[in-house]
Amino acid sequence: MFARDLHLALALASLAAMLLVAAEGAVRLVRASPPGRAAAVGSGAVAVLLGMTAAGGLALLLGGRRPTEALLHLVYTVLALGLVPLADALAAQASPRRRALARLLGALVALGVIARLFATG
Repeated sequence: MFARDLHLALALASLAAMLLVAAEGAVRLVRASPPGRAAAVGSGAVAVLLGMTAAGGLALLLGGRRPTEALLHLVYTVLALGLVPLADALAAQASPRRRALARLLGALVALGVIARLFATG
């Protein structure tokens, strides 16, 4: 039971961190400012939290506990891990405003994916 609760707590922390990444992107969009330290810290925090959550989920899976829709849960996990870095990479050569917009949109879609992860778990 502890492993499942830890997995859930890490998933909620990932959701909160992704909200902060979306907020950082929104602030940069309004200000038309380039990514700074907050952008780097936010991306790192989300990656670490999602990675820890995925590792906990893998431990649950190896222990015999499966999500209700295992394949869909795996696909959503990969998407949640990759959406913000992908958006950042695709907009790397764009203006600061477009980079911020890409970050914001990537984070918003990732938030939807994380919400779906809760539904498939």
